[in-house]
Amino acid sequence: MSIKTGTKFFLITLFSVLFYLNFSNIAQADDTLIYDLQNNQSQSFQGVDDQGNSESITITPDAVNQNSNNYMILAVSLANRSYTISKNGLGWSVSYHIGVNNNHITSAYGLKASASLGSLRDSHLSRISNREARWTADHMLPVVSTNISCTAIISNSQLLVS
Repeated sequence: MSIKTGTKFFLITLFSVLFYLNFSNIAQADDTLIYDLQNNQSQSFQGVDDQGNSESITITPDAVNQNSNNYMILAVSLANRSYTISKNGLGWSVSYHIGVNNNHITSAYGLKASASLGSLRDSHLSRISNREARWTADHMLPVVSTNISCTAIISNSQLLVS
């Protein structure tokens, strides 16, 4: 039984691509959005992950209820409020909220994560410390699974998101 040359070439190429995809399974953005907590506006950033895929990050200060005591605090320090962190990658998106008080992350909540290609597995949001919150998941595609994340860190009155 012999295999035609074109079929051999196709099979070799297919297995080479599958082999490459199997060993390039971590997508982590090298770029970080730096947001000044004294800022009162949304800020977005476009970057690429290690595999060259486009990613976008957006930080939006959440609206403050003017009837609450937080409104008076807001006049003194804009950092004492909640923020929505959003990140979109190739075939997936995530958003969550963090509560910030005196340059500390007090909570991480309201997780919304979805996959437009494949599926997400082990999606988890946690407040790691009073300076860091992180979402992680496995993005499952038919041929490969990729570890993805969105991390928010407070340092020197700045919110760093990657």
